[in-house]
Amino acid sequence: MRVVAKLFVILWFYSGFSFAGNIEFLPYEKNEFSPILKEKVSIPFKLAAPATVSAEIYTPDGVLIRILSTTTIKEKAQHSLVWDGRDEHGIVVPDEAYNVVLKATINNKTEIIDPRTSSGGIVQMDLNPNINADGKMTYTLQTPSRVLIRLGLNSGAMLRSIITWVPKNAGKNIQFWDGYDQDHLIKFQKHESFKMVISAFSLADYSIITTGNKASYFDYVTKHSHQPSLEAKTQRLHQAKSKRSSPYYVRALTDTREPHVDFEFPKNIKRNAEGIPIVKKGDKIRIKIIMDEKDAIRMEKNKYEITFYDNLDFIAEEEMGYVPLSWFWSPKNEKGRHILTVNIVSFKGHVGVKSTPYIIE
Repeated sequence: MRVVAKLFVILWFYSGFSFAGNIEFLPYEKNEFSPILKEKVSIPFKLAAPATVSAEIYTPDGVLIRILSTTTIKEKAQHSLVWDGRDEHGIVVPDEAYNVVLKATINNKTEIIDPRTSSGGIVQMDLNPNINADGKMTYTLQTPSRVLIRLGLNSGAMLRSIITWVPKNAGKNIQFWDGYDQDHLIKFQKHESFKMVISAFSLADYSIITTGNKASYFDYVTKHSHQPSLEAKTQRLHQAKSKRSSPYYVRALTDTREPHVDFEFPKNIKRNAEGIPIVKKGDKIRIKIIMDEKDAIRMEKNKYEITFYDNLDFIAEEEMGYVPLSWFWSPKNEKGRHILTVNIVSFKGHVGVKSTPYIIE
């Protein structure tokens, strides 16, 4: 009997404490809107009994930022709540995908519909990716999803992250690229080893995507001291038991940001009018690899490797990297302008990319 009771509690928890039947989501007229342009979105639902209803709006990391509510609704019919894309402080939220949880209170009992407990995180297949000579990339999503696009060389340097797990709507999506690497030094689309990687996993059902606001989601959560919800993580872990789930789905969105990496040449090194380092072939130069302070703190929890490329050719690797890293480098190229590239790749899939020019005199 105790085993049965325990099983019931577990099922009750993962179903979002829901006693199904009296409230349900209805299809959205639109699931994407621009709050910065003063657009609004309706969250439709259907009631089978008189109730007080609320729609809770959560960040992708499970932080509650707004509650929309009604007085008692007596009609057993279709209704809706309207969100203007602002949080509880009246601030327009940054571009992202926000989760909606419906609650209906009926006779002092609360029914909850939380789509995060039963949807989201499924790897999307058949994306039909394509890129033309002008750098126009297209891909198709069967359902609203988070998308990652990275560009680089097959079995070589990663050179640019176009988007990193950005929410995109279902249908044909278009992404433009200027053909250059992250630092706009190398035009590599026509390189014989060019490689484009597009990955995607589904959003939870009834997510709402906001657009048009240039504010950073990461700056937003930092400013408001939003910490990823442990309950949201538990929900993602439960949903991710499916073999079709993306390993990225179980991680907080704030942990998927690519680290900002840079080179630091010796202060006394010779430079030209543009500030480009000038070195001699065969010199032994001590270069420091540094990372943005916040990224360095975040990446301390991850094992990662640091790989170096000279004119896109592999030259060195630190398999168990750390930063700041002092690296002794001896340039072997002939006179002229060249490009040094570093990749920091964590075991959890972070990729930090930095390229810098140098001149051999």
